[in-house]
Parts: sequence; structure tokens; C-alpha cells
Amino acid sequence: MGDNNGLFFVGLVMRFHVLIFTVVLGFFSTFSSGQEVIRSSVSKEFIHGLQVKYLKNIAKHMNMEIEIIPMPFARRLREFRHGNLDLMVGLQRESEKQDEVIYITPSYETLRHTFFVRKENIDKLQNFTDLKTLSIGVTRNAKYFERFNQESDLIMVPVSTLRQKIELLKKGRINTFIHFQESALPLIIEMGLQNDIVLAEYQPIEVNNYYVTISQNSPLIGKKHLFESAVRDAIANHEFATIRREHYASQRDSH
Repeated sequence: MGDNNGLFFVGLVMRFHVLIFTVVLGFFSTFSSGQEVIRSSVSKEFIHGLQVKYLKNIAKHMNMEIEIIPMPFARRLREFRHGNLDLMVGLQRESEKQDEVIYITPSYETLRHTFFVRKENIDKLQNFTDLKTLSIGVTRNAKYFERFNQESDLIMVPVSTLRQKIELLKKGRINTFIHFQESALPLIIEMGLQNDIVLAEYQPIEVNNYYVTISQNSPLIGKKHLFESAVRDAIANHEFATIRREHYASQRDSH
């Protein structure tokens, strides 16, 4: 009995030390070398992608360093809401209700989602109703367009990465997946599947606004007005549109 109590006490001490280490690590990450650092994150697939360029441009406007850590979207969102990340791009506003996420208005871009299918099954997705008979690859915890988000009869297969969606479709384990065309097509080509995986006949007409967001629980929340000024200046100067155009032009040239 005494040995068990001793082991229990040791376990508590070890967990306490891990907790303290995590807090201290977070502190030093935020205040690296005495200088405040913006903490953000993107998918590991796109650590050199478009969102990274957006984030670095915002940091440049603020004359601050930025640390960008790769992690899946669901974890990214959780860490952001807890204040372990300060800044995110690529979020839709789901409601006017204020929570841990501060949306900087106006939105920095408006995008439409795209469905992909195997070429031999292109006739199986002709309209929205067809989706109810198909299994659909989606990004875990992501939001798409309103009708899709509210439909309860859809068979959704949540995954962490775009590559997983493509692999599942290639193997026939899902019937379609939804993603942005501009980022999906280059990866499909890179994987040599451009003749096998194609755009579906049905595509949504709805467009979605995407926002730069700040965590209400971020230690940098006192700089909220500076974040807002940086984003609004970049929007007014058409910097997001320019970065996006140049990014996808360079991808087309590389292929």
C-alpha cells in the first residue's frame, strides 16, 4: 500500500513538472530573446504555401517576428482558441456571436469550394442531391458552404490533410472530396493523378468570406488595434490579392 502511495505521489510530481515546463516553453516562445513573437500555424503540407505568405506579410506590417508551426486544422483551431496561437488566416465567420475568435473585418478574400471525383465516376455527381449517396472527404472541423454545412444526411469522412483526401479518392475509399481548386490541383499533378482525379460536374455556386483572426486569449491581445491596422492596410493596398496571384502563377510555371 505504501509503495502504491509513493508511486502515486511521484506521478503527481512528474505531471506537475511537465505542466510547468509547458507553461515556461510557451512563455519563451512568445517572448523569444526578449522580443514579442507572433505565434501562428498552417497545415504541414503547406508550410511554404499561400497562408504562410499572408502571415509573414502581416508580421512585416507590424515589424514583428512570426513563428509558424505546422499542425492539423483541428488541433490548430483548438490551440488558437486556448490562446496558444495568436493569429490565424483562413477562417470563416460562422455567426455574429463573439467567442474566443476575433475576426478582423473586412474579409481578406472570397473563395468557392470545389468537388473532385475519379474520372470514371464523373457522372455520379451532377447536383447537390447526388452528394447524399456518396462518401465525401472533408477536412476535420472545417466549414464549407452553408447548405453543405447544414445538411445532416451527408456521409462525411474527416481527415487531416489534402493528401489524405486525394489518396482515399484514388483508392476508392471515398467517392469525392471538397477543397479549394487552386491548392488541390497542384498537389494532384505532383502526385501524377491529373488524368485520374478531375473536377466534378456539380460545383457549388456559393462563395465564402475568409478572415484574418486573433485569439481573444492571446498574450498579444493588447496589440489588437495594430493587427487590425496591418490587415486593413494590406487589404486596401490589394496585397492579399497580389500575393495570391503571384503564388499560383509560380506554381503553374513550376508545372
